[in-house]
Amino acid sequence: MTVNTAGADGSKLLDVAVGVVIRPDGSLLLGQRPDGKPYAGWWELPGGKLEPGETVLEALARELKEEVDIDVTASTPWVTHIHAYSHATVRLFFCRVTAWTGEPRGLESQALQWVGSRLATEDEIAAARLALSDRLAALEARKAAGETPGELDVAQARAQAPEDALGLALTPAVGPLLPAALPPLRWLQVPTRYAITQIGGPAGLPAYLERLDAALASGLKLVQLREPAWPDGVDADSLFDAMQQILARTRFAGARLLVNSVHPEAWWSISDGVHFRATDAAQVLHAADVAENGDFRNGDTAPTALPAGKWRAVSAHNAEDLACARALDAEFAVLGPVLDTASHPGAQTLGWKGFAALVQAAGLPVFALGGQSDATEQMAREHGAHGIAGIRGLL
Repeated sequence: MTVNTAGADGSKLLDVAVGVVIRPDGSLLLGQRPDGKPYAGWWELPGGKLEPGETVLEALARELKEEVDIDVTASTPWVTHIHAYSHATVRLFFCRVTAWTGEPRGLESQALQWVGSRLATEDEIAAARLALSDRLAALEARKAAGETPGELDVAQARAQAPEDALGLALTPAVGPLLPAALPPLRWLQVPTRYAITQIGGPAGLPAYLERLDAALASGLKLVQLREPAWPDGVDADSLFDAMQQILARTRFAGARLLVNSVHPEAWWSISDGVHFRATDAAQVLHAADVAENGDFRNGDTAPTALPAGKWRAVSAHNAEDLACARALDAEFAVLGPVLDTASHPGAQTLGWKGFAALVQAAGLPVFALGGQSDATEQMAREHGAHGIAGIRGLL
């Protein structure tokens, strides 16, 4: 692993292993940067720079022992994210840590806090936005008065609270958070199992709903409606009726239903969002570029704008598809096929090595697709998957 390489702009690139330390109740460990360090008083995820010759997980284990005095016993790579600060550009190897020995304690004079997250109320979001507006106004007033605020003053004024940036409230409330700590809070809201429908037609709906009810009762929280071979057509009233029955069940269970982009746009907003096929995602991204330039020609149309709170996901088969998902600011991508599947026997597969290589540069959570089940879930995590997606293996 190269430790200090060059960023895209030629700046020094620091490789950092970051621990997303999660307790069984879902709470997350944060640390407050002590006096004497840049961004003193800000909250962050624990971790530190890779040393020459270390793997990411080796560096993570060493840093967590040195920083919070725990011995990691279970960790997996997760999402790699590049963030540019004014003093450095960092490549953050976020890793999920799910088991350890010892009780975390600050060995660098830093305060520690376990925090939970929940959806913020409209009042909390409005208050966070007002506070941000007031801080920015005060910053501009200082500049107008002839002051030159320091770098930390400017950063504190511009800091977004999770309520504003992500619509999430932390319990207990802490802040400000380092900007690079915000993306993992968003990614943690994505469930780790993604079931894709294969109902087949109206005759198969009753049996499918029985299986769905059982899966939701067992904790399934994310479903995709994908029925390209529906006998009445992909926009049929009979399929819309099926979607409504599925949606009623997912909403009751606190789960999300995304609609594949093969189905009508009107359905996307009724559900919890859209899952783009790779070709559709590329077309939407192209339309966004056209809209930005204000040049609608050759049949181009404006990109679909989803209401606030709706999710976007993207099917990916290669690095270009993953880059498209990242450019669309998708909540996650699905990458495959990783292994052989009954529905596509003999199809070319990525294998775990190919999957891991693509995921490391994805910059967002990625589900493994193709041949996935309970038996492959741990293997998927060990190769950087956020979780597993599938049809037969999950429902």
